[in-house]
Amino acid sequence: MYSEWASLSAEINANSCGAQCFSVLNKFPASAGREVVISVVKQLGTNLGITQNAEPSHLVKDDEVKWCMDVICFGLSLPLQEHETIKDCVNVYCEWLTALHPQPRISVPKPICEDANLYARQIINHFHNLFVPRQGEILPFLYQTKLGTDTIKRQAVLCHRVLRTLQQTAQISQQMDRQTWDTLLLFLLAINEILLAPPTVKDDVGDQLCERVLSVLFEVWLLACVRCFPSPSLWKTLQESCAMWRHRVALVDQWNRVNLAMTAKLLEFSYGPDFTQLKNVEDESQLIPTGMSNDCVAQTWYRFLRMIGNPTALCSPHLISKSPHFVQWALTHEKGAETHQHPCLQMLPQIFLNAMRGISSQVDAFLGIYRASGNPQDQSVVTNLLEIRHSLNEATSSTLQQFIHSNSVSNISMQQTGASSQTQHHHHHHHYPHLHLHGAGHFLRDNFVSSSASSALNAIMGHHHQQHHQQQHPQQAQLAGYSSICGASPTNLCPVGGSISAGGSHSAGVVGCISFSTAEAVPLSSGSGNNSVTPTPPLQRRLAKSFSVAPSVTTQQKGLSRTALISLTRSSANAAAAAPTTPTSGPPSSSSINSLPSIGNEIRPPPLSMARPKCNSILHLFGEWLFEAAHIGGDTWLQNRKKQACEASKRPSSMIMENRKGSISLSQPNSLNDPSSLPPTLTIDKYESGRAEAIGTLCKIFCAKKTGEEILPVYLARFYMALQQCLKITESKECDETLASILLHSADLFRLDLDGINVLLPGFIAALEIVLPDKDLKLKTQALTFNRTDLRRSAINILLSIMVLPLHYQALPIRNLASGDTGEKVLTFMQLKARLMNILMNALQVELDAQNTHMLLGGLLLCVQDAVTFEETFDLGSGSEHLSGAAGAQHHEENLLSSDNAHALFVRATYLVCHRLISSWKTDLNVSLAALELLSGLARLHIRDTDALECKRAVKWICDYICYQCSRPPPAHSKDLHSTIVAAFQCTAAWLMQHPYLLQEKDCLQTVLEVVELGISGTKSQSKNGDLPKFKDEKELKPASMRVRDAAENLLTIVLEQVGYFPSECGPESISSLLDEMALMKHCNSLPTGDGSAGVCNAEQAISKFKYFVTENSTILALLEEPLGNDQDPQPTVTLLIRGPFGRHAWTMQLRHLPRSKSGIKYHAANPGRPIPMNDITQRPECEQKNFPEGVDKVQPCVADYSIPTLDLIREQYGAGIISELEAMLENQNIHEKLAWAESDNSVDSLSHSHECVPPTVCHEFHAARLFLSHFGFLSFEIRKPNDPVESLAPPQRPLIVLDTKSAAFATDLDKLDKLSARTHDTVYCFYVKAGQSSAQQIIGNMAEDQSYDAHFANMLQTLGWPVQVAEHSGWTGFAHNSWSLKGADRQHQANNNVTSESNYNGAQRVLYWADVSSEIAFVVPNAWNLRYNNDMDACSLSSNCSEQNTASNVWIRSDETGSMKSSKPRNLSLELDTGNRGKEPVPPTRRKGTVSKPTLLVQAPAKVFLVWLESFEDYLNFPVEDLLVYARTGEEVQPMQLPRAADCHVIFVHSLQSGLLRVKLLGPPGRMSFATPLVDGMVLSRRVVGNLVRQTALNISRRRRLDNDNYQPPHVRRRLKVQDIVQKYKMDLSEAELLAHLFQRSV
Repeated sequence: MYSEWASLSAEINANSCGAQCFSVLNKFPASAGREVVISVVKQLGTNLGITQNAEPSHLVKDDEVKWCMDVICFGLSLPLQEHETIKDCVNVYCEWLTALHPQPRISVPKPICEDANLYARQIINHFHNLFVPRQGEILPFLYQTKLGTDTIKRQAVLCHRVLRTLQQTAQISQQMDRQTWDTLLLFLLAINEILLAPPTVKDDVGDQLCERVLSVLFEVWLLACVRCFPSPSLWKTLQESCAMWRHRVALVDQWNRVNLAMTAKLLEFSYGPDFTQLKNVEDESQLIPTGMSNDCVAQTWYRFLRMIGNPTALCSPHLISKSPHFVQWALTHEKGAETHQHPCLQMLPQIFLNAMRGISSQVDAFLGIYRASGNPQDQSVVTNLLEIRHSLNEATSSTLQQFIHSNSVSNISMQQTGASSQTQHHHHHHHYPHLHLHGAGHFLRDNFVSSSASSALNAIMGHHHQQHHQQQHPQQAQLAGYSSICGASPTNLCPVGGSISAGGSHSAGVVGCISFSTAEAVPLSSGSGNNSVTPTPPLQRRLAKSFSVAPSVTTQQKGLSRTALISLTRSSANAAAAAPTTPTSGPPSSSSINSLPSIGNEIRPPPLSMARPKCNSILHLFGEWLFEAAHIGGDTWLQNRKKQACEASKRPSSMIMENRKGSISLSQPNSLNDPSSLPPTLTIDKYESGRAEAIGTLCKIFCAKKTGEEILPVYLARFYMALQQCLKITESKECDETLASILLHSADLFRLDLDGINVLLPGFIAALEIVLPDKDLKLKTQALTFNRTDLRRSAINILLSIMVLPLHYQALPIRNLASGDTGEKVLTFMQLKARLMNILMNALQVELDAQNTHMLLGGLLLCVQDAVTFEETFDLGSGSEHLSGAAGAQHHEENLLSSDNAHALFVRATYLVCHRLISSWKTDLNVSLAALELLSGLARLHIRDTDALECKRAVKWICDYICYQCSRPPPAHSKDLHSTIVAAFQCTAAWLMQHPYLLQEKDCLQTVLEVVELGISGTKSQSKNGDLPKFKDEKELKPASMRVRDAAENLLTIVLEQVGYFPSECGPESISSLLDEMALMKHCNSLPTGDGSAGVCNAEQAISKFKYFVTENSTILALLEEPLGNDQDPQPTVTLLIRGPFGRHAWTMQLRHLPRSKSGIKYHAANPGRPIPMNDITQRPECEQKNFPEGVDKVQPCVADYSIPTLDLIREQYGAGIISELEAMLENQNIHEKLAWAESDNSVDSLSHSHECVPPTVCHEFHAARLFLSHFGFLSFEIRKPNDPVESLAPPQRPLIVLDTKSAAFATDLDKLDKLSARTHDTVYCFYVKAGQSSAQQIIGNMAEDQSYDAHFANMLQTLGWPVQVAEHSGWTGFAHNSWSLKGADRQHQANNNVTSESNYNGAQRVLYWADVSSEIAFVVPNAWNLRYNNDMDACSLSSNCSEQNTASNVWIRSDETGSMKSSKPRNLSLELDTGNRGKEPVPPTRRKGTVSKPTLLVQAPAKVFLVWLESFEDYLNFPVEDLLVYARTGEEVQPMQLPRAADCHVIFVHSLQSGLLRVKLLGPPGRMSFATPLVDGMVLSRRVVGNLVRQTALNISRRRRLDNDNYQPPHVRRRLKVQDIVQKYKMDLSEAELLAHLFQRSV
């Protein structure tokens, strides 16, 4: 960069030797000079105002001042024992330097005030004597062995005073000229050379002042860049000097500190305030001068970046020790040693690591990776970033224009004096330029000379700038003036060159030139509503801010405190708690593992900045260093070393004197360059920590690739070669730092469409085989520390991104980077399938972290689902040639497919998950739910040759899991525990529905019913096989909770009604009958008209034909006694509509005496062949009826006989009138009987007349309802015990309740009950986002008929469900008003008929629908119609008071008041025992009956799930969730609290990769149970399974949200409560007699 400029090293060397500081007193004896100094300085010191009031100086002439300065110059060179005298000299000079201040001290002599710059330069030169070695001493200044510790401390304090004074003077002085600035900078360079160039000795003054002198040098240098930009010679001298100080830890620390601050300033003006800022609030005001313009920042930033040269030189002790000081040490060593064997060089590995960390921090800053630490709640702030509107200008010109630096200096100086205030206003208020980094490889680093600060940015980045074009600032005119030197106009971009090295190992250099000019303003991207900037808390405490001379502070310990500054840009808020303690051999780890937060704690890594530069640009800046550092210690590096050693051996030994201060370059073939001569602490493996940081940084850069962005092939090639070298597995099978760093930062590497990335697949799989299957992972670390959980999480992310590759690419071969031999056996993708499956299974078996387990479970279901779908799509028997492209690998691949086919994976997955669920996952809520979701997904797979035994075992394990959870002690019963039990019941139902043959097994049926009994009643009737069963009436109904009881009831109903029968004749759209009263009455014979449609006008008339009863307070029976019109055989017929908790069912019953097979034969003969009657008339004998036997009078009466009174006695007692009446009645009866007999004998029907028997007429009048109720036991009234006090107090239990149907509102309430589905219902809204779209109007407009979109998006929609016509659909449609309506029913809202698009599923006419036995889901693709429709519905709901009638049917209202009170108390995810409630017995759960429409019990609305297809993956950052909510209304939002919020929405992003695979991104609320399986954030899917997995994920998200809500009511509970509400409104209080009488009354 400065090759054409002369160095000032000779002048620095002369100053260090005291050439500028020689005093006349040196010609006299030391004692005489000492006396003169003591006398003069003591007198001068008394006037300074330190011990007494300051007085004006008596020195009024120049000669007087010069004489005194000559004395003070000698005093500064006195031996260190004369501390007080030296101190007075320092005090005098420090006071006199205030002449440069705006207000000099009163004690400053007048000649100094008049010519302050001249005298200040002399004073600064005299200060050399304080730092240089004394005459006659061999470096006594540096070695504690010659001087006492206190002496060194006192001298350090004086040096600190001088440095502070010079720094303060430079900051506040306004009159320093260029010569003074040059003198000051040369002085600082000289004292740094004195202190830092010699080898480090512990606790010497150089060690104690090292950081302080470096910080002053850099801070004053930055100040000089603002006030008087240093000349190229000074910059070259600084670069050369820093190269001699690289063995000091503090140099790299201070270099990192300055670079970070400069980078933050650069990003601020280059990208605007909305870019993710890297700010050091405490330090920036002091480190970066306030007046530094943007051009000056750009110039200074790049020069400081290249100041220490290539950091990889730190790995070569031979280069670092090439200085005269090290040579002198080697020559004077007692036993003889080489220069590279000095003990201080043992810190080189740590220095190299710190340098790599600094570079990594700058890369993070350019990528926008910066996390606020310290305040957890600040981590959720969303930043709105600038969009990049311009692409990189990749120039290909081969010429590099040389720029004139002097013009840069003059312009910057003019800029500082003339337009500093305007510059700040201009840059911060009128434009936000984008920073596009362009090429600067090896050639640019060595030869870069710019003409201005703007051209510096151009040469590095290709800068695009913007401002308001109405205004023109003086700054712009200046920039245009000296930008024209480059041949660029003020408004145009001028690329001027590029260079590619011949060897191809360096990056292609592209240098551009651009001025800050008028351009179109780039608008800010619209975020999610609120524009906010990510808070950037301060970095660590400013380095060297306070000076300490404590001897216990060692160099290593200082390094510990300084390098943490670098790591702060990548460490998360909990890094200190998560990372282990760092050993004392190096600074605390800044490993980026802490930048991967724990998703299990709902902390996700922040997204990269949208406005970040392209990867090529960052690689132009840092790529050469990082690539070279990544190869250190690898095979390529060793080969190059051997090659260099071989070339060096051909040259004779030589000792060459360099121009740089006479330094010696030793090139001895087999001594200095021999790695074996290095001490054990400097072997190449000790640099592995820095190498790991470098390769990790490269991974971060390549993982920052945007959609459609192209990376130069040379960079990809070098990156892949570096990764291949670093991924090599050692024989010990240990995970070293390099391997861990790669895995930590490569989570997205296989998700980005990187060209040729799959060549690294075998290497990554080998790395995963070391990290994931090992329970006790062995980490071979030195200076870095890694969190094993985060390391495994990152490895799992990589695994999830490559799981589908074998079945996607199948027999495609994988190239080998290392070997070019074509004879080697070709490795195909399919051959890697078995290894991937083993990694996944073994990792799941040993994983302990909940979040990692969650991710692995999602990946496992993906693998099984993909394998099943693959085998369904491709016939393996006939497609062997298709699967095995290589003939040599065909047999091997067939074996793999046979051992790892879908059935084998299904068996392995089922066994493993069930086993771990029972053994170790049962106490964790999220893992248990994920495992049960996986088992439910496995149950739905249709696998050939399904093993019934495995399915039976799975059901048995799930039932055992339920039993274990229910049997836990009472304190452990919490909301979370019951959520897992409910999920297990749902999982059991899924298995039984998909495998109905399981219920044919007696053992399986008994196990399921026992679990159902346990859930409903709380105990089993027979706990053990040998115990006597306990009957229901003997058991106390005490379930674990009402939620558990509801889930068990639901499973029981599914077992009894649905298993083997779903879907019914009605289809999966409905589990209820599609018949209601109106549909039945259309087929009834009693209609007055014969057309079947005009007989019944409305529902009220149809209902009047039915009789309504309620049984068990939960089931409504509607009985129709009239036979239907299609029945020609009159029988006692009753038609029932049964409305219960689980749906509406229609039955028709007939009372038959014979089965239908026999009763259908009828005999209609005219003469049945009756016998001829006999006309014989029988004689009726006359007999006298006697009241007593004939012999009664012969019996001798006894006393008892007289107890019965005779008739005479009765006549006497009651009177003769009554007896007479009785006798008259008997006489009359005898007369009537005789007359009746006579009439019977004379009639034609008497036996004496002939008469033919004929059958009676057919009866059409039946009381069928009474017969049905009687036969089914509904009329058996309760027999009460009057002596039982319990039954006497309790009200009588009516088996049957009659409903009054005359009310007009009864039909409305009945319709509301029918509108309550017996299944859960959810809605997913699908959107298509084209590249760059961020507004709701644009996104919605994509679904217009004239818009085109990716065909794969339409294919994905078809796999989500099946399309249905809303007008004919009887299930959930996505809108509450037209769901669950009968086919052919009148609808209030009919869609227009002009919708013709096949993909228009907005819900107007068509919608995508899917359902199973327990849930329904609708997929809606909104367009402009949805907004109009929702607005119309909102207006309708406001005009009509419909909120009150819909509240009672709200699915998010729970009847348990106590449950709603407890829901506000958060709980942990753990299901372990709650010690605070130990010993308390559970209270039997109860449900309050009656209406539940209390608005106080309302909680959050149902989950809103969005499915978004992204053309550009980065657009997920700007997806307008809030604006799209108005298109996602279902009509159920009847309360303000139920309106959807953006924070509650779950968004599933799907991005199509060039390979044909799909990348998934999940966003959702940070809840405890937010994310469900099988989809996992970052997963890569195959298109053949995306629909199934998206649907399962949406269903599981909704189920988890319902489980997490205490107030949620299951569908059958809502229906039961609605029935109870109807009973309370319309019941008729009838006695038993009135009820029986009501049965004989006919319907109207």
